[in-house]
Amino acid sequence: MSRTVPTSVYALLLLILLGVNIYFYRIILTPSAPMVSVLPVGKESVVLIRTQGKTFLIDTGPDASVLRALGTVLPPWERQLDAVLLTSTKKASIGGLSAIFERYTVSQQIPLTASRRLIIAPDTFIDIVLTQNALAGVYFSNSATTTRIR
Repeated sequence: MSRTVPTSVYALLLLILLGVNIYFYRIILTPSAPMVSVLPVGKESVVLIRTQGKTFLIDTGPDASVLRALGTVLPPWERQLDAVLLTSTKKASIGGLSAIFERYTVSQQIPLTASRRLIIAPDTFIDIVLTQNALAGVYFSNSATTTRIR
């Protein structure tokens, strides 16, 4: 007498394997080093910072084309931004904000009225420099170097 395994057992096994695969991809294979991307959005640019499971966006660009730019560096399942930092109230900096809120879950929206340092890892930080309420520069620094990224 031979036994057959129900199809539902194979389907369950497939779902478990898929879940384990996604877990390993998202948790284990995600780089721990900070990733800084300057993304062109129309005539402007936005800065995306990813480190230790956190994602920060500096400015949103002039319109919804920021979504296309983010889609080039973020996987389709990642719909969480830990913070959106706004360096100005001009349309070039905040025009894409409504599109961001429609597509992503944003934990914090932080309007910057003064220069600020974001500590993203031990000995690693981002300096956002404002002068007269305008963005003067964004700098990435670690224990070895400082690089202007915007």
